[in-house]
Order: sequence, then structure tokens, then C-alpha cells
Amino acid sequence: MRRKRILDRRGFTLVELMVVIIIVGILAAIAVPLYTGYVERARVTEATSIMGAVITSQKVEMSRTTRYYDAATVDGFRQRGIDITDTEFFTYATTADAGGGFTVRADTVVGRFGPNAGWITYTKTPDARGTWACDGSTILDDMLPTEPTG
Repeated sequence: MRRKRILDRRGFTLVELMVVIIIVGILAAIAVPLYTGYVERARVTEATSIMGAVITSQKVEMSRTTRYYDAATVDGFRQRGIDITDTEFFTYATTADAGGGFTVRADTVVGRFGPNAGWITYTKTPDARGTWACDGSTILDDMLPTEPTG
């Protein structure tokens, strides 16, 4: 008789299982938003790195030809030595202005980066250091480089 009672007590009660499910749910509710934020920051870091390569390329072009260049296609950047074929979350463009400065812009690809479109820009004017800017909702200021390049 005693042996039968021990066998009947194996397993978990419904209350124990519910407690475990609640704990897992709370952990998931905390972890998923954190993970999403890390992924978005990594994508913005990739974009700002590519933009840094474009900024360096613009400086080289200025020293060679005394003017900046315009590019908005994969081939346009490839001609300048920048390969953006593997980027899937942003599209890039750079424009030179008549006053002797340039702007580099990265726009998110809707549906690939997140539910909303966003953008990052780096603007270099002839009389000042370059400045970074972003849309402020999809891409936040604290995701951008702290020190302006150039």
C-alpha cells in the first residue's frame, strides 16, 4: 500500500506548472524588447560605419579633385571604392552642395529595419565639422556616433 502512494505522488501539480508558465512569460516580456533594441542598434552601427566609409571617400575625392561627388546607386558607390551590395536594411545616397559641403543619408528599408521608416544624415559644411542627425523616432540620437567625423 505504501508503495502505491509514492507512485501516485509523482509529477507536478497544476499550480506548479502555472507558476513556471508565469515566470517564463515575465522573462519573455522583459527579454524580447531588450533583444529588439540590441538588434536595431547593431543595424544603425552598420549604417554609420558605411556612412563613415563614404565620408572618408568624400575627403579623398576633395583632396584629388577639389570637389565632392554625388552617388545614390550601388554602382555609383562602387566607382568610389565602397561596396554596399550586402546592405539590406538601409539605402544610401550622398550629395555635394554648391557651397563646398556634402550630405550622406541612410534611409531605412521599410519592412526590413522595422515597422516605420527612419533616416540618418551626416552633413559637412565648409566652415564647420560634420554633424549627425536622425529621425528621432525609429532611430534615436543615442544610437549615433558621439564624436562627429571630419
